[in-house]
Amino acid sequence: MLAVAFSAVLYVLLISHSLAELGGGILRQRQSPRCVASSFINVVSLPGVTVAVEKAASIAERGSYSESGNQGFPNTIDLLPALCAVTVKVTNTSDFPDKPVSSYRVGLFLPTMTNWNSRILTVGGASFAGGINWPGMSEGTHYGFATISTDNGHNSAGSDLSWATSARLYDWGYRALHGSVVVGKLLVAHYYSNSPTYSYYAGCSTGGRQGLRETQYDANSFDGALIGAPAWDTMHLMPWISKIASQQLNTTANGRLRATQLSILATEVLRQCDAQDGVKDNIISQPDQCRFDISKIICSDPSRCLTRAQADTTSKILADYIIKDRDGQNRTVYNGFTLSSEDQWSVYFGTDAALTDFDFSYERYFLYNLSQSYTWQQYSDQVVLNSERINPGLATANRFSTLSSYQKRGGKIIMYHGLADGLISPRTSLAYYNATISSLQTSVPKIRDWFRHFEVPGMQHCYFSNRFNAPWDFGAPGQASQLRMLPALGTGLQAFGDGWSVPGHLGDAKYDVLSALVKWVEEGREVESVVATAFTEDLSGKVYRTRPVCAYPERAVWDGKGDVNVAGSWRCV
Repeated sequence: MLAVAFSAVLYVLLISHSLAELGGGILRQRQSPRCVASSFINVVSLPGVTVAVEKAASIAERGSYSESGNQGFPNTIDLLPALCAVTVKVTNTSDFPDKPVSSYRVGLFLPTMTNWNSRILTVGGASFAGGINWPGMSEGTHYGFATISTDNGHNSAGSDLSWATSARLYDWGYRALHGSVVVGKLLVAHYYSNSPTYSYYAGCSTGGRQGLRETQYDANSFDGALIGAPAWDTMHLMPWISKIASQQLNTTANGRLRATQLSILATEVLRQCDAQDGVKDNIISQPDQCRFDISKIICSDPSRCLTRAQADTTSKILADYIIKDRDGQNRTVYNGFTLSSEDQWSVYFGTDAALTDFDFSYERYFLYNLSQSYTWQQYSDQVVLNSERINPGLATANRFSTLSSYQKRGGKIIMYHGLADGLISPRTSLAYYNATISSLQTSVPKIRDWFRHFEVPGMQHCYFSNRFNAPWDFGAPGQASQLRMLPALGTGLQAFGDGWSVPGHLGDAKYDVLSALVKWVEEGREVESVVATAFTEDLSGKVYRTRPVCAYPERAVWDGKGDVNVAGSWRCV
């Protein structure tokens, strides 16, 4: 209740600030302040909140930008429109009196006055990374959004959890994102001498979690939220990773899955599951419906088979994590992966270094503050109960009933998840959707009025597809900037695309889900489907195939006669 009260106060202050600008005649100026640091000093006046301006820099049309020392998002962004790049540091000493002082940095990309679309887009982070997500922000500027993101109160690579102090955990969990929205709206209104007409959100993975957490925390933050593959259940996701790692470490060496076995497994899953969804097209469209027989690849030859121990490891990774509660009843803690996700399992489970390091960092730094003295041998199901009790940073977005406020004020949510995701199980997004339905005592037809979920066959975590090149690009967060960063990712491929939206369909709501969300919010155009695109592997610009992605519970079904690689041959049923 205290958090809700403070959110309400901040919202009132924001509205009051905007009204004060109207009364003071600022809107009549019609010119932006100059893109210099002094233009942003003393703009924000909130009790206990200090905003220190670090930098303001003008970027020319088709210019580039990077932030030195940014460990989470170190890449240089190119092809930017003309804009003003601003960085501020926010310290909040009053809004969370029962918690440590909040301190974090906020970045803004502000298009020119003539290019601003009068809207704000807040962009989430990724994994456990600290650093402002400038690449994600860059995508929104091409649409005309003023974009905002935060470093979440620390600076680190995505796999580094050693930064976790109590204050930083709360900032990563929810405070930095919420404060960035409040402060960002004030800075944007000041810069353009006009309050934004709509506020949007876009984020994937941890960014998806942040968006869901914020819609639960403050219904007034966003009018529309685009949520990808959300890692919304931190308190159970991380113990699940540790559980699977400990199971592998407790086996003999021939029970651990390595790159060769993962490739063998993925190939066999495709062989058995592809046609079971009705179309043989190298895409497993309904992985949960596949009847997979792993015994077909058990033998003694490691170059072409799995050992029985490796098959057992596979079964554990695919299975749900179930524990017995104190009353002796079974309870599902976390959903296992789906078939077709095997190509990404190596991120968590592919090496002994991963099994013993990252897989137990959550317990070391977030739960017990034991650093390297915590070892995998100490893991037990008690970790789950401790994680639920501690709920580090209050990060888990499980306050489903609070979404009623977001619904009532007209907010819209589009959530999506790749069915070949091997980092966050797509089953967890469906679990979130169903939990919301249950908590609000509604139904799938009714919740679709404001909240729609899309499952993307063949897509991996947030972007790209597995080796079989399923359609995956539909203008979702991070997809365009990943294409631009292909050389830096060590792929050997050249940068591709325009830095935003979908190549060949820039800003087209039929192919671009962010544009579709805007039309749903502002024009009432319900999003029944969006066309996903796959490009040829040389990324020369040639389209390999397209396919509609449908709003759950509908799925794309082939018409039985058209080209299976063309979206027009499919319909949502």
